[in-house]
Amino acid sequence: MLQLVFRKKGILDWEEVEPPTITGENQALVEPIAIARCDLDLPIVRGETLFRAPFPVGHEFVGRIKQISEDLEGKFKIGAIVALPFQISCGTCPTCLSHHSNSCETVPYTSAYGMPPGAHHVGGAITELIKVPFAKQMLFELDPNINPVGIASFSDNIAEAWKLAGRFLERKKDPKTLVVGGNAGSIGLYTALYLHQTKKAEVVYADTDKTRIELAASLGIPVNHYTTFPKPNSKYDLVCDASATKEGWEFATRSLGRNAILSSASIFWTNRLEIPYLEMYNQGAEIQIGRVESLDSMYALYPDIQSGVFTPEKIVTKTVSFAEAKEAWMEESIKLVVTR
Repeated sequence: MLQLVFRKKGILDWEEVEPPTITGENQALVEPIAIARCDLDLPIVRGETLFRAPFPVGHEFVGRIKQISEDLEGKFKIGAIVALPFQISCGTCPTCLSHHSNSCETVPYTSAYGMPPGAHHVGGAITELIKVPFAKQMLFELDPNINPVGIASFSDNIAEAWKLAGRFLERKKDPKTLVVGGNAGSIGLYTALYLHQTKKAEVVYADTDKTRIELAASLGIPVNHYTTFPKPNSKYDLVCDASATKEGWEFATRSLGRNAILSSASIFWTNRLEIPYLEMYNQGAEIQIGRVESLDSMYALYPDIQSGVFTPEKIVTKTVSFAEAKEAWMEESIKLVVTR
């Protein structure tokens, strides 16, 4: 079968590999039918991250169950549509039981589909068939009425909306919220859309990119379009940074009001990043950074998606066929989805 591999900087190749097989209990084989390109995937193939080629790509996906191990018969049905958390987790170790499945102790740290180290063992999602270990933990069955294309990013970029904003809404009632868009392009838009549609916060989406601003505005989200991020003149209770730029980060950190929360989806490939420490100290700021908890975030967001309150499909801007994936993966678009 074919899988798409990040070969070297700027180069993707189709590679012929042996199809996976069921080799033990608690396993499943899934056919990916909607694979989304993560906001991180373009920087990866452009050589702008610390990930080193080669490895198979694609980690956000929805698929169809093709085969299950005998012990799972009666629990899952062949043909069921499922989403997969991109982070591999067993569901039984102490860390998983503490709701930190992104740091499962049973597998190598940060094991995931489509990114090392996990991709070398479990593969990437732009392929014909993918193996799912720990299937009872990993298979998230979806309502068949939900369009797989619209929810292809469920495990990561959509899940970030919970990490950045949703988990704080019980602590901050109707918070005045700023979402700073940027290189984590779809994450900022998913987050702003979630807050706007659930009406759990007063939200403003700020960005320097006209295309993303126009998409947000078309969805009814209040926006601020800047040529460059200015010195902030407003303060917020919750600031969600999806800029992945130092300019956006500075704008976000200086937009914090008293006792505000700053959450970030930005990845800076350095241990040296400035913050306005004294200003944040005096304001009583709280900073929340770190990798998304994929599976827990999926469970938290799913009721609003299933009910139709939150419609993440509105952020998808381009769809292509499986055969077109190699070329399309390298092209600019806010949210690309590869379909089968």
